[in-house]
Amino acid sequence: MKFLAIAALGFVVLGTGCRLNPLYGGPAYHFRDQAKDGTLNKKQDGTLDPQGTDTFAAGFRYELVEPGSLLVSVKPSNPAIALDISVYGDGKVPLATTDQQPEKKLTVADLAPGTYYVVVHEPWRSGDQTRFTLNTIYKPADPDHATGAFKSQPGARELQADKGNVSDTVDYSGMRRTNWWKIPLTGEGALTVKFDPNGANLTAEFVPSQGAPEKIDPTVGLTKADVPPGDYFVKVTANDAGDLGKYTLATTFKQGDTCKNGGPACSIESADELKLPSDSKTADVDYGKSKQFHFYKLSIKEKGKLTINFKVLAPPRGSKIGAFLMKAQDDEGEKISGSAQTREIDTPGDLFIRVQAPEQGDYGKYALATIFAPNNFISGEVVEIGKSPCMLTVSAGTTQNVRAGAACTIVNSSGQAIDGCVVDQVFPNLSKVKPSSAGCRIPQGSKVQIAAQ
Repeated sequence: MKFLAIAALGFVVLGTGCRLNPLYGGPAYHFRDQAKDGTLNKKQDGTLDPQGTDTFAAGFRYELVEPGSLLVSVKPSNPAIALDISVYGDGKVPLATTDQQPEKKLTVADLAPGTYYVVVHEPWRSGDQTRFTLNTIYKPADPDHATGAFKSQPGARELQADKGNVSDTVDYSGMRRTNWWKIPLTGEGALTVKFDPNGANLTAEFVPSQGAPEKIDPTVGLTKADVPPGDYFVKVTANDAGDLGKYTLATTFKQGDTCKNGGPACSIESADELKLPSDSKTADVDYGKSKQFHFYKLSIKEKGKLTINFKVLAPPRGSKIGAFLMKAQDDEGEKISGSAQTREIDTPGDLFIRVQAPEQGDYGKYALATIFAPNNFISGEVVEIGKSPCMLTVSAGTTQNVRAGAACTIVNSSGQAIDGCVVDQVFPNLSKVKPSSAGCRIPQGSKVQIAAQ
């Protein structure tokens, strides 16, 4: 509210030195000439001594560069003395005054940029000597005028989720009231945010993507357990006009259960079985969604060769998911790099394959295929390929000890395993073999290695 006040009869018009009451014999005070330069948002000290030096008024000059309000208060060293305040702009009449008002504080609102004068005064004849402290606070119409893009959530600067540490300053009257910070979480876990306002009247709020904001206690901070992945924000604010200070934000993040949503096969004890002689799987791992691992198990009963094909499908940029062949549950494993990796299996038993998204931000869908070819096998040439249904005619039968239902492996002319198979029918010197994969993509010159009894 803008106060417009005209001094009562007998009150000196401080701006000009003229008298409203011609019987008044006191001194004039020319505030435009005699005012000192004041500093907004900083206390100004002065002394009034009407009886000793005729100093019944003291003025201070302030410059406003942006629209806003002035909040003015005065405190005398002697609390028994009531001082008055008058605020002037360009005119001779004060914009607001506490003269003859019980409240000795002023709020002068809706001020345009320009020069303003604050005058502290008391009655000339009956006034007493006193020191005083004047506080003139500027409350800008737009307290974030000078903040920058991070005054709003879309322009938030990034704050690291774990071991993050940032400092900045907010200043309400300096038109830098608000700072926004973004904490990106790529995984689920417990997030703690510490806030140190260094004694200033500042507030920090934790703002989730959904739900109500929560204040961060400067003493103990704020801890959120089991926070899902996503973007979280911290808003730091200088609470009111005159409030300013340097603050610090610090974060810690403890990763939660990275297998929480990964199903039983996220643990090696519940690994998915891979069938022999061949099998294929398609699945995904995602660190951020608590699906970090997928384990597979092969139960191999004889010596032979194991061929593994592992491929990330449409790999996300920068994602580092991979597969590892493990000879025991506590084995770190051998990384499977590239496709068609073949390993000699000298010791029958259980083998494991671990597919993993190693770090925050790693995720992806993959395809895994395995083919096992035993060392003890009966070899036969592929003499015919039937397309509908896909069936191979192989040059080995009962005469060569081939039995129906036996597992087998299809290899190319170089001996590289390309598919698993099973013997469907047996004849004296021929067998009908069914490949494991659909499509019947069997190159000419292939052979079939049939497990011997």
